Amino acid sequence: MRKILFFVSFIVSSFLCFSQSQPNTSAIVPADSIHLVADTISITLDDAEAFFLKNNYNLLAQKFGVDAQKALIRQAKLFNNPNLYVENSVYNPYKTTGSKFFPADNGKYFGDVHSMGETLIQYNWLFSIAGKRTKTANAVKLQGDVAQYQFDDLMRGLLFALRQDFIDLYFGLKSLKLFDEEIASVKNIVAGFETQYQKGNASLRDITRVRALLLSLQSDRLDLYTQLQQNSAKEFAVLLNNPKNVYYKPTLNEADFDSKYNMSKVVLADIVNQALQNRPDLKASLTQVAYADAYVKMQKATGVPDVMLQGVYDRNGSYIHNYNGAAIQIPIAIFNRNQGNIQSSKLLLDEANQQLKQNQVVVQNDVFNSYQKILELQNLNNSFSVDFSSDFRALLKGAEDNFAKKNLSLLEFVDMFESYKSSMTQYNSIKDQRYSAFEELNFNVGKDVFKK
Repeated sequence: MRKILFFVSFIVSSFLCFSQSQPNTSAIVPADSIHLVADTISITLDDAEAFFLKNNYNLLAQKFGVDAQKALIRQAKLFNNPNLYVENSVYNPYKTTGSKFFPADNGKYFGDVHSMGETLIQYNWLFSIAGKRTKTANAVKLQGDVAQYQFDDLMRGLLFALRQDFIDLYFGLKSLKLFDEEIASVKNIVAGFETQYQKGNASLRDITRVRALLLSLQSDRLDLYTQLQQNSAKEFAVLLNNPKNVYYKPTLNEADFDSKYNMSKVVLADIVNQALQNRPDLKASLTQVAYADAYVKMQKATGVPDVMLQGVYDRNGSYIHNYNGAAIQIPIAIFNRNQGNIQSSKLLLDEANQQLKQNQVVVQNDVFNSYQKILELQNLNNSFSVDFSSDFRALLKGAEDNFAKKNLSLLEFVDMFESYKSSMTQYNSIKDQRYSAFEELNFNVGKDVFKK
């Protein structure tokens, strides 16, 4: 009788603490790693995005590359520089008096600069015709546009990774909190069984069973903690690029999230069209086609010879003194009309068009798959009642009462406990996948589909 009363009082007291505690999203840091954490920061998704845009070096580096590409547009618009050529005699072998180097009648150097000396001046200017300068500037501008869209696509991908890490970390910490609460309760049970075992009131089989339950919980918790630290938590901290040693605790209002992400107003055909218009990687492909077309025009213009205008002044080296002349130089395009480069540019245009078509198919499939994924997860999520978590806790409390009344065996009670652990972690995982699926749809469309 004393043995039965002990078990009843012990189980009830330990599980009352367990059943009355409510889950939250606070980060649980193992005791052996507390010294590694300088600070714990609660952070919302909006704050995380703002911090990311301010401090991420990948974005800053890529932005400098975009600006550098745009600077080439100015260079492409510049005219060719004119050239100036000046010639004067430096040696006269026929001089009989004075120096033969830089000769002069009066014995001074640079004497041939006088009116009887030889001076030749030439100036020329290369003019690009057939719109080469304009066509080159247009091609360079389109290259800059491609770089800008690639930058936008990089930002889209990094923001998507940030949001997914935020959501994974949020629900991962909820499950981690659940494990900590269960482990604390099972530790109390193990301690009670060990005390009774020492007194001979509990069997080795029973104490081994509860020890195995505790070990299973601790092992599962370690796996989850390691997974969070090596994946979501690590990547999240890297994306925020905070030089301080901090531990981030995401905070999320699930009610607001559920209210915003309403699929009843989302039409598949509409979001597919939005994706074809908004995806920066598709814009880059479109612009790449435009660039390839501009490159063809530029190569055709390059096949047209440029014109060199030239002026000449010769003081004493021509058939008359102070000769002034003008010349025009035009290469005769007989053999080299830039045929190879023109053909190559046309093939590159065909390649860009085929790649664009392929990318359009990929975009449509991405949106369709995300849409279908959300519908499946929505159906699965709707299969859970609103009070699923509290109902399951009440069920576990009922199992506790029945165990205390000897209506449940230890094995049945442990099975119920493991079922609770498995169901709640799966419940958090499903909500994680559902929230991530909404962000994935926004990512594949290239804009916030649910923004009001």
